[in-house]
Amino acid sequence: MGAEQKKRNPYLSLAAVTLAFTFTFLSRYIWSPLMADVSNEFGINATQAGLYMSAFFAGYLVTQIPGGIMADRYQPKYILIACTVLGGVMTAAMSFITNYEMGLVIRVITGISSGCVMAQCSKVVVTTFEPKKRASAMGVVLASPPFGITLAQSIGAPLNQAVGWRNTFLIVAAIVVIIVALLAVFVQPIPQKTSAVPAGNPAVAQAAATKTKGQAGLLEGLVGFFTNKQQLLLGVSGFMFMFVTVGFATWTNRYAQSLGFTPVQGGMIITCYSIAGIIASCLSGSIAVKCRMSHRNFLIVSLAAMGVMTVLFSMQRGYAGLIIVGCVYGAISYLPSTHYTTSAMMLAGERYTATAASTQNLLFQLASLIMPIIVGRAIDLTGSYSFVWYIFLGCSVIAAVFCLFVKNDRQP
Repeated sequence: MGAEQKKRNPYLSLAAVTLAFTFTFLSRYIWSPLMADVSNEFGINATQAGLYMSAFFAGYLVTQIPGGIMADRYQPKYILIACTVLGGVMTAAMSFITNYEMGLVIRVITGISSGCVMAQCSKVVVTTFEPKKRASAMGVVLASPPFGITLAQSIGAPLNQAVGWRNTFLIVAAIVVIIVALLAVFVQPIPQKTSAVPAGNPAVAQAAATKTKGQAGLLEGLVGFFTNKQQLLLGVSGFMFMFVTVGFATWTNRYAQSLGFTPVQGGMIITCYSIAGIIASCLSGSIAVKCRMSHRNFLIVSLAAMGVMTVLFSMQRGYAGLIIVGCVYGAISYLPSTHYTTSAMMLAGERYTATAASTQNLLFQLASLIMPIIVGRAIDLTGSYSFVWYIFLGCSVIAAVFCLFVKNDRQP
């Protein structure tokens, strides 16, 4: 009985899927601290090294929508395990590369394995937690990006120095063994029949009832997303929001250096920003509940606050000010993600929650592709990093304005 209860503990399931999602970011960004040594060994130039990140991202984007459709039609638990295993194997394979092209192919496959994970995690949350608790649970899951990035930056360089880049890839890959074990033990399959639903879990009962009505159509959820005005408004707003959050992590170190600080000091600002973001993301759903705010209203307030913090951060010239304001900025910047995703799942209905979450994430991630080009061009034209903050302020304002046109929803 004790073992069965552990399997049914929703928070252990939440921990397992959060670690799986975190690993996708760890495997993506572990390349950054290892890049210099790998480049030296194979004679890779900066452009080629950057393509390793682009290769991962290409695979990641391609599988966003297919991952959502699969999560709505099949068992997310087993897809999640398969993707995590493949991601671990490909990460380990990086330690055996003998040329640049081999590594490029491996990075694409690693990205493909990672692209399906977010949709499976969102489906597990929907089938494990009651509607009132889903926003808080999604907040924990969506703390994975800053957690994975921070972890990669924290352990990558020390491991590389201690055991070399090849063994670093192997050590990171070995983490998958623990994650897969947790997924296998604590994440429940979605029951196929209502009669098989465990007592006392209305969230699973609701998912099972949905299953008995027939599997989700292959493209029904996708068509429903792009024909829903509310989803599109949230998608555009979230694109602008993601432009700011990714932009901060990309350009803040360079901005700090333009003020006379060292790369290490600039990196510390980003680390503080990310740690504050991890905490805020985990608490985001609970904060909205405590404040009795709907997802839409919470988004408007937090996006407006992001705009204010953008201005305040741009006014700082001292290191202490950059650190302190950066922490607050990070906390506020990671509040909206939970409510974007939860709103998309609510609008989609039970059958298409994963498709909605993954499609929305695809729109958001496109900002990661476009942002470096636009901001980089602006810096080249103006010769100043200060102009970056005007761009981010404009994006925050646009994101908040689009949310104003979203119909108000019930409290999370």
